[in-house]
Amino acid sequence: SIELGAFAGIHLAELALRSAFENSMIKTSLQGLAGLQVSRLIFGGFRDRGRLQDFERGLLNGLCQVQMEEFVLICLREFEDDTDTLFDCIGNVSTVRLVNLRLEEISEVPVWSKVKHLECKKCSFEAVPAPKLSLFKELRVLRITKSRSLRNFEQKFEGLSNLEVIDLSENRLTFSSCCSYQFKNCPNLKHLNLSFNSNIRLTGNFTNVKNLLYLDLQH
Repeated sequence: SIELGAFAGIHLAELALRSAFENSMIKTSLQGLAGLQVSRLIFGGFRDRGRLQDFERGLLNGLCQVQMEEFVLICLREFEDDTDTLFDCIGNVSTVRLVNLRLEEISEVPVWSKVKHLECKKCSFEAVPAPKLSLFKELRVLRITKSRSLRNFEQKFEGLSNLEVIDLSENRLTFSSCCSYQFKNCPNLKHLNLSFNSNIRLTGNFTNVKNLLYLDLQH
């Protein structure tokens, strides 16, 4: 466990807390990080050692008093209420990486979110949650990769004027009418990676992605 105030005034480049606490001590221990300034904070478990407890409401509340540039959440089990409270204390972090989580949907996004780089790797989405992700108005880079259950891309991204990179590679996506429909009002999109998916049909309509420079359709 971490005692309250143990990290006050401490500056670190990286702090890794994977499988560092007993499940019953997670909330209390994270509160002990108050006052920490860290470039990258990694929290979660290890796949080969069994997963941590389910993600419950308010699990990360202790991080509200931590200043960080990048947050990595890795190897958690079922998510209670999906992301209703996930971003409460990390919505002002520039880079958020969600790795190997049983996260099925993005349910809530803070209106004040400052996330610029969001990565969801090996999560449990069945469809690209474009409307909810479009609420990350500062988003510049979005990566959703290696999700075996991700098959549908029927909803569209809209109003992400800062978005430059989308990586949807190594999923099982099947969709038609790429690519203008999916990216409405995303004028600065330059990199689009759709490689190693199931079946993607191009229609030749790139009206909404006129500044696209790189398109990856490898298979």
